[in-house]
Amino acid sequence: MAFLIWVSIVSIGILCFSIFAFITRRKEEAKQKNIHNFFIAFLNGTHKILGVRIHWHGTPPSEPAIVMGNHRSYLDAVVLPTSFPVVFVAKHETKSWPFIGWGASLIGTIWVKRDIKESRTATRLAVKDRFDNGYGVVIFPEGTTCKGPELLPYKKGIFYTCADNGFEIAPAAIEYKNADIAWVNKEWFIPHAFKHFGARIIETHVSFGPTFKGDDAEKLLTEVRDWTQKECYRLREILDKKE
Repeated sequence: MAFLIWVSIVSIGILCFSIFAFITRRKEEAKQKNIHNFFIAFLNGTHKILGVRIHWHGTPPSEPAIVMGNHRSYLDAVVLPTSFPVVFVAKHETKSWPFIGWGASLIGTIWVKRDIKESRTATRLAVKDRFDNGYGVVIFPEGTTCKGPELLPYKKGIFYTCADNGFEIAPAAIEYKNADIAWVNKEWFIPHAFKHFGARIIETHVSFGPTFKGDDAEKLLTEVRDWTQKECYRLREILDKKE
């Protein structure tokens, strides 16, 4: 309940600021900075309310990049804070979720219908537009969650966008001490969330790797996925030893 109240407060704050920015026609750079500050405040509050304890490995990118993480849970989006404004690429089905979907829309999330070719094409164009306007982009190229530590196949489209435009990819690996926090097997969101949000501590390890850049999309995909897979195995081994 506390989490839903917190999300509501932050969403209303972002909405009020967006309306104010539209009315006063604030510069895009100032708008980005303020929405990013709201987002960081949201992350910090969420970590405290849910007891999310993050152990960091590696160094996150300091400049806008395409941040690519493996996908375990709906919590993944709140364990990848960045020092620059970002937008997310997410499944269109989650756009209508109360509070979470609304808040995500307010920060400019790119919604994709992965089974529709036109939507995938529009997503690639939207990613380029956001990046050209100074935003980083957070995307989970598996397209859906899995328990792991293995990864699902990566979707190729975003790698062609990066290769064609020279975008840097900053890979991230995410593993939770409680592997069952993964949201899989078409489990209902609310029962799953209440079960895991009741834990006193949600221990997480997040690792950032070296950035990758190149004009060969297939090579980029292989390099990024290989690094992420090896790092997920390493993080899982660390977590299992702590049992």
